[in-house]
Amino acid sequence: MITRKRTVIVPDWAGSPVEHEMGGWPVVDHFEPQLVAAEVNLVDLSHRPKAIVQGDAPSGAAALAPGQVAATATGYIAQAKSGEALVIDLTGPIEPQWKETHYTDVTDGLAMFAIWGSTSIDILRRLVAIDIERPDLSGPFYLATGALGIRVQIINLKASETGFILLCQRSQGQNLFDACLRFSRQFELRITGDRDFRNWWLERDTA
Repeated sequence: MITRKRTVIVPDWAGSPVEHEMGGWPVVDHFEPQLVAAEVNLVDLSHRPKAIVQGDAPSGAAALAPGQVAATATGYIAQAKSGEALVIDLTGPIEPQWKETHYTDVTDGLAMFAIWGSTSIDILRRLVAIDIERPDLSGPFYLATGALGIRVQIINLKASETGFILLCQRSQGQNLFDACLRFSRQFELRITGDRDFRNWWLERDTA
């Protein structure tokens, strides 16, 4: 089994990480002491499976136009552009389950974070200069833009509680994570682990 390292180093104020191993990844379940609910939560999900699908659309994405996103039982399919989709698995098996040959696994190459909570939209507004709200859309949608010299892919989950998935090249993951922390200084932010995100995502309601 390949042993992997965490994508980011978190500040000491997050607490002591309680980790478990998943598919060779050191996954933070939670931090101790556990903080009470905060205005906004940030979690590293880089260990979760991710793939690029080129050519034939993955199941459930045939009708998607560029920028549209379809929810699956365990994650999302985002149509990045014509003929290319991004597939992310948030709660399924940690080992990629890509069955079709036109899936290219990019789990090791992309850092992925989730940020959610009442003031997460304010942090994203500071992070990127494009419209990330799109009130005209009722479901989740995909954007690709730049933030502080980093190419960032964003999925606005359009849940009843505001939340976003952020992706970038793994080599720039620490910079993106630190930028989220920097733009959250006036808000009550909690760095959390896989357990809290999984609970939130499974219990979320779409807007």
